[in-house]
Amino acid sequence: MIRVLVFGSFALAATVCAQHWPQASGPHLNAKAEGVEPPIKWSVVGEKNILWRTPLPEGGQSAVTIWGDRAFVTTHRPMNETSDRLEPNIVGYCLDANTGKILWTVDLPGIDPVQTAGIFSDGTVFAPIADGEHVWFFNRCGSMGCFDFDGKRVWLREFRPITRHTNRECEPILVGDKIITVEVRNEEAAKKLERHKPVPAGIEPRDVWTYLQAIDKRTGKIVWMEEAGTCIHNTPMAGQLADGRWAIAHGRGGAHDPLEKPYGVSLTLLDSGKTLWSREIHGDCSHNSHWNAKHVFWFRGTNHLVLDSATGEVLRTQDISTKVDFTDAESGKRELGITVKPGKRTPLTNQTNIVVGDWHYFLAHDITAIGRVNIETGKTEYLRVPAQLVAGPKPKRIWEKKDAIPNDTKNSRDIDIATDKRAKGTGWGHVSAASPILVNRHLFFPIMNGTVYVVDAFAETLHQSALLAVNDLGPAGETWTLASFSYANGKLWMHTMKEVICIGSK
Repeated sequence: MIRVLVFGSFALAATVCAQHWPQASGPHLNAKAEGVEPPIKWSVVGEKNILWRTPLPEGGQSAVTIWGDRAFVTTHRPMNETSDRLEPNIVGYCLDANTGKILWTVDLPGIDPVQTAGIFSDGTVFAPIADGEHVWFFNRCGSMGCFDFDGKRVWLREFRPITRHTNRECEPILVGDKIITVEVRNEEAAKKLERHKPVPAGIEPRDVWTYLQAIDKRTGKIVWMEEAGTCIHNTPMAGQLADGRWAIAHGRGGAHDPLEKPYGVSLTLLDSGKTLWSREIHGDCSHNSHWNAKHVFWFRGTNHLVLDSATGEVLRTQDISTKVDFTDAESGKRELGITVKPGKRTPLTNQTNIVVGDWHYFLAHDITAIGRVNIETGKTEYLRVPAQLVAGPKPKRIWEKKDAIPNDTKNSRDIDIATDKRAKGTGWGHVSAASPILVNRHLFFPIMNGTVYVVDAFAETLHQSALLAVNDLGPAGETWTLASFSYANGKLWMHTMKEVICIGSK
């Protein structure tokens, strides 16, 4: 997700990567950046390497977008104790990235409300996009708006979101003058859909599929709509083919019988919305669609797939549950060539995967372990990590999920805004979780309970020494987030249910 960059090459992106985090997937559209090293160890509880904290009146899930000295984020419209926690309207914030001071706010209306602080989505789930002149805020409940850097509205586009699911869907992507979103094709037909129910008789199923759509960033008008379909369980990602063409990898499949079929992965050309290829692959696609000029990386059950980016041909398949190396960071015990059960239906916690060098990293689904599979050899390793950090003068690592302190899911005004009891869990498994990011050689994995793992992504062996730090984003049991980190100029930003946090060396 880039901004003012008319991405014809990565050369321009490289000049700004250390200065801005213009959208959810960063300056290179792949959740990676290089620049001044941010702190590896910090503590919100202990006030270590925390530059500022700004409480916001209501909760939200969006990552923080950074452009120079501006930080952008969204929350729900403030609710009170009697609210039904089905809030369709959101607020866009502009903060001073250096001090945390709130500079201005804007309102974005919604049409169809969703539960707040849901473990799969809510109205604030999408990160803003900025390009140095304008910022675009997104309301999953039915609107997107363009504003200048003083908060003056340029345009507002309202639409009817699909109501059958409430998953994270596509983080909006800006490439050149096109903003890529995922929306239903026929809004009127979508009104008749019910959650998890079959399509009513008389409705053409493809009319209520969700599709990638390109929006002109200057006007809010639709430029094209692709035809292969994109399931809202999947997170599409943009990049360049070997011949320089821009494309987006996206998929279909998942729980509750997604309408878009056949299940599998497609590569869509960004200039026209035409499908370059589509490969049928059965299974869940609740992951980030990472790819590069040579390969597309996918999961099918407990198998990891490597496809040819130009043709979609499956080049390699590797079972990542058998013949794996497993290290327990608590005991230091390392077992070689064993069988593990990372997940029953899918081996990874949704949206927690990222490709770094020759390794595809992810958080496992059923066990608290960081996994990685070598995209060239298939070698697979797991590192067991604690389920929660209890920070304080005598920090404690809780290793079993069942022993973790439940979240109170309260906003900064001490109001519990989560209606789903699963939001009180750790954040492993069945949740549309935060994507990790890579800064230089370090991976930052946040989980829902405010625990953060920092990993040496290029470690020769994935054992306990590769786990460089386990940090907190606030007190255990009082900290909740599904937002990813943002990075710029040697600092990290994070959005929790209560506040925006800036992490940096003092």
